[in-house]
Formats: sequence, structure tokens, C-alpha cells
Amino acid sequence: MSKAALVQCPVWWTVDPPLGLAQIAGCLEERGIEAVVVDLNAELARGRVHGYEDLWNWEQFHRWNDPDFVTQAFRDNAKVVDDALERLLSSDAAVVGFSVNAGSQVPTLEFARRIKRADPGRVVVLGGQYFFRGDAAVSLAADPAVDAVLRGAGDELFADLVEEHARTGRLEPRQGVVARADGVVVDGGPAEPLTDLDRLPFADFRGFRLELYDVPERLPIHMSRGCVWKCRFCSSHSFWPGYSFMSGERVHAEILEHKRRHPEKTHFEFYDITANGSIKSLRTLAESIAADWKTNRKKNFFGWKINAILRPEMDAGLLGLLMKANCHDVIYGVESGSPRVLQLMNKPYEPVVAERILAATKKAGIVTVGNFMFGFPGETEADFDLTLAFLRRNRASFDRVYASATFTSLEENAWLSEHRAEAGIRDDGPGAHHLYWESLDGTNTYPVRLARYERFRSLASELGLDAYKGIGGSVEEERRAGLAAYRLYRAEHPAAAEVAPS
Repeated sequence: MSKAALVQCPVWWTVDPPLGLAQIAGCLEERGIEAVVVDLNAELARGRVHGYEDLWNWEQFHRWNDPDFVTQAFRDNAKVVDDALERLLSSDAAVVGFSVNAGSQVPTLEFARRIKRADPGRVVVLGGQYFFRGDAAVSLAADPAVDAVLRGAGDELFADLVEEHARTGRLEPRQGVVARADGVVVDGGPAEPLTDLDRLPFADFRGFRLELYDVPERLPIHMSRGCVWKCRFCSSHSFWPGYSFMSGERVHAEILEHKRRHPEKTHFEFYDITANGSIKSLRTLAESIAADWKTNRKKNFFGWKINAILRPEMDAGLLGLLMKANCHDVIYGVESGSPRVLQLMNKPYEPVVAERILAATKKAGIVTVGNFMFGFPGETEADFDLTLAFLRRNRASFDRVYASATFTSLEENAWLSEHRAEAGIRDDGPGAHHLYWESLDGTNTYPVRLARYERFRSLASELGLDAYKGIGGSVEEERRAGLAAYRLYRAEHPAAAEVAPS
């Protein structure tokens, strides 16, 4: 059996195994290719030396974009890095695939260079949503440590490349692949979109060291990609055109297979941003689970959690069925209590609809969670007051509220990031920061957004709600660090005068 290595470099989270790599592993296994998994991110998080404890808090991901920091981090944690490298090299996997995100491209290149120094014949392939748009694919493909970069869904494409290399000993540019031809980087263009998710093999976690992850009873899963909405702060619809989803029967079959392989797992975390994009698919999944419970009782027991949009079809009947199927948490993207701000966000629902759905979810016995943002361009103090009033009015409908610790971030490739002038965001030129932006009139700044975040969390606590802080470390330490970094940034990008909170 031929082999291919799959690597996750920091920074990613460590709650459960990376789903993207597991899906690729499943596609490899279907072709008879053994997946050798090296989750360097989780291994470093577990074996890190003193001084690196907070570096896996997601609000610190930008630290991993600093080449000097990464070099020092790899040096300080050399034993973990060297052990992972030796294990990969001893596997005889000819092709090494990396899953890359906005916080892992620098560590990925560092580890890839170490692979090439140890064995120049190893083939390094990069993939992930980081390369779906923009020029990152061509830029990184030019690095001597990189042989190819995938532009688009890599589920089947990576397995194709592994088979191609086994046959020919090389990789050629093709649709969805950026690679060298006669020493010149050639961009094969975007891959064909993957629309039929039912045809995908099941994700495969058998090659992962499952003891590395924070929550031992859970596995990640998905039933869709993309979104039926086009919220202006989100980049999902730009990466994944349209909305693709699996049938409910297909999702349930995968869960049962995971239960067979890993009977100790009792929770499945759905990472779709919109698990209810297809109400039919979600309903069928719940019906299948409920029917299996009726027949097999605790044999296949598991709970599950989804992210959902606020749509009228989330009524008492469907929510009751979800509860019967042991869907115990639903997270809704409420974001704001202001109708005007929701329109600015391009979120097609009214607060009154949200109130009805939240109340029905809570009544069904499902843990009801609301996500909120602060300082969306155009939001005024009056708009924010409406959000606070929404929280007070619907206190009884929430179990938990998540206050976004990035407030409103200019997410790469999102409408908001690509239409800054139209959104009233000041142009800071090269090096513009995704968190420290300000409005053209100077009324919407990082300190203003921070103050709204703090006021929201304070009110939630007063109301007796679980006010999830949204960061991994101390809120006060993050506050001080954020303001200090903001002031340094503003010194380099002078803006309208303001008084920042002390």
C-alpha cells in the first residue's frame, strides 16, 4: 500500500481533530493509500515549553504569522518538532500534504523546509481555503520547499496527485493545481467546484492520535459547505460558491460508521456554518437518528450540536424533532438587535423572527446560544442600545451568548474587506490591520468596539447568562494587550484623534 502524509501546523485549535485532514484521509483510504497523519499543531500544544501556554488562544494567531517568532518557537520546542519530523520521514510517505489557513502559512513553510533539507525527494503539496482566492497559491508555490498548491477543494484532488506521482514520479500543473513546469510556476486555475457531497467517502480519524485533543468524547463532522446567505462580514460564500449539502441519510450513515470505529465517542460537533441551509436534509437526519434510537436505544448513542441561521422553518415541530434526536445545542448567528444593522450586514431576517425562533428553541429543551458582533460599519450607539435591549428582552430564551472577541473583523475575502470605502472604512494602506480599522468619520474605532464588547458581556452576566468570553486567555490581559497593539498600529497609521479607554 502506498502512503501519503497529512500535516497540520500551528496554529489551529486543539479541541478535536482537524476535520479537513480527516476528510482527505478518507479519500486516500478509498483509493488504497495509507494516510500518515502528523498533527504538529496538537503535538506542540501538548508538549510546549514554558512561555508558550497562551499561543494557542485564537486571538493570538497573528503571532504565528511572524517568521522570527516561528523560528524561535520551533527552536525552543525542538524536541517536539524533531520527533514529528522523524516520524514523518520514517513513514516513507512520498507525498506530504499540508492543510493551510491564515494562521499557519509561516509554520507550514518552516516545517516544509525542514522536510526538504532532510530529504529533497519528498513532494510537498499545500492546500486549504487559504488558497481558494487571491495570489497566495502562486506566491507560495514559488518557494523552493513547495512542489504544488491546490486551488479549490482538495478532497479528491490530493488523492489524484498522490496517484499521479506514484505513476510518473512528478506533478504537473493542471486544473486546480499550481506547480512548476520547466522551472516556471504555472497556475492551473481554480478546481471544479465539488457539488455532490454525498459521493465523498467518510472522514477517517483512525490515523490520528486522538489522545492529543481536549475533548476526548467528541469528533467533528459536517453536512454542508458554503451558505445560503451572503453576510457581508463572512468570506464563506466567496470561497465556496453556492451551498452544497449531504442528504440526511448520508450524514447518519457516516455517524454510525464513526461510532463503529470509535465507540467511545458520544458527541458530534457539526462545523458547518449553516447546518440548516437545507431544512429537508436536516429533518431527514433527525428522523434517521430518532428511528435508530427507537430500534437500538443506547447502542448508537450520541449527542450533537449545530450552527444555524435564523429562518422561519425552525419551528416547534422541527425543533422538537431535533431534541428527540438528541441535538442538544443550536448556535444562532444573531449578531445584532438593530434592524438597520442587520440590513447593513445583509442578514435577511427581522429581530422579531429571531425572538420567535430563540423562544421556540429554548422551549424545545435545546441549549440555545446566540452569537453577537459589535461595531459593524455603520453601527451607532443607538443601534448598539437596541442590541442590549434585545438581550434584556430575550434573556429567558438564551442559555449562553457569545460575544465576538474580534468585535467586527475585516475577514480576508469577505465583502466588508473588499469594499472598505463603500462600507465607510478608512484606508490604512499597506499593512492594514483586520482588527484595528476605523470608520472614515472616526466614530467607530477599536476602543469603541472594545467598550461595546465589554458592556455586552457585563449585561449578559447581570442577566445571569453564560457570557462566553470568546478568547482562550484572560479578558483583562487580552484587553491590555489589544489596546497596546492598537496604539502601536495607530502610531504607524495616524488617524483621527481619540481618547482610548485606560
